[in-house]
Amino acid sequence: MRSMKKLLVLTAIGMAGVMVSVAGMAEEKIEGKVSRTKLTACHPRASGGGCEGNLTLETNVDGKAQQMPIKVVADTIIRKGKDYLFLPATQGSTVAVTYAVEKGEKVAKSIDVLAGKKGS
Repeated sequence: MRSMKKLLVLTAIGMAGVMVSVAGMAEEKIEGKVSRTKLTACHPRASGGGCEGNLTLETNVDGKAQQMPIKVVADTIIRKGKDYLFLPATQGSTVAVTYAVEKGEKVAKSIDVLAGKKGS
């Protein structure tokens, strides 16, 4: 009976580890220029985040310009260095967006404005 409990516990721990690694693999990171933003709601938090809306990211894939719509949720942290920003402040900036695909759409987890890259 004890060996069966040990086996179940070890199996559960193993499955939890697999689930964590799969969740971590689901996030991707992409860089590009923010060509458009739309703020739909904003309740700023001292620790960042609180704004919701959308942004359009211009990227260059295989030498071809592409536009990628990305949803921004209230939990998305937007930063430039150590400073927190509102979504509209990213307009025209080059950013690195970490996102996950949820229900078929790209949802930003974090947005970092890359220093010295405004308008490039």
